[in-house]
Amino acid sequence: PERLARICILSSSEPGDTVLDPFAGTGTTGTVAVAEGRGFVGVELNASYVDIARRRIADAQAQGVLL
Repeated sequence: PERLARICILSSSEPGDTVLDPFAGTGTTGTVAVAEGRGFVGVELNASYVDIARRRIADAQAQGVLL
């Protein structure tokens, strides 16, 4: 859930840091990281999840607002 990801990201990084998610799934961590002013690197084996994550993260970047 975004709320849990946000708690972890805000408590363990500063704006401008890069967040690593080795099991990125559909990009929840990446979406929150970008919305909170962090960079993001995600690793995911399932190609269909990668497509979803890319779209979600791009949408968060385009909005430029906190989720």
